[in-house]
Amino acid sequence: MNRLLSRFGKRIVREKLKSLQELYGIEVIETNPAYSSQECSGCGYVDKKNRKSTQEFECQACGKRVNAQVNSAQNLLRRRSVEGITIRTPKKQVLEVLIERHLERLKGCHSAPLEVLKENPYYSDSRDFLDGLSKPLECG
Repeated sequence: MNRLLSRFGKRIVREKLKSLQELYGIEVIETNPAYSSQECSGCGYVDKKNRKSTQEFECQACGKRVNAQVNSAQNLLRRRSVEGITIRTPKKQVLEVLIERHLERLKGCHSAPLEVLKENPYYSDSRDFLDGLSKPLECG
């Protein structure tokens, strides 16, 4: 019964979005919501601890504080153009893409503290990379 109700609700929403699209010419793009509430819209760091409550978001890496729904919406808006993430991408693969994108930032000027990254279980597959870094690169 839950599955039927769940599918029924999605069908109604899709039909309403389709009618709005036709009526007003609005473009509707589906994006994968996995980890959007745990990812920082500023630095891209992903951590369960970032989401303090349904309303509060504070990044453990860069310290950005913002409304949790606003942060998630910014991530979803940016994610519509991210390569490697589609609506059907499995959750684990979404996490891998997000971690890879965040680690690319370690090569730049604004990186998260290495201690924070090493404590995060999401980054466990990247331990060799993190251990190879003695300190974040400095801007020059």
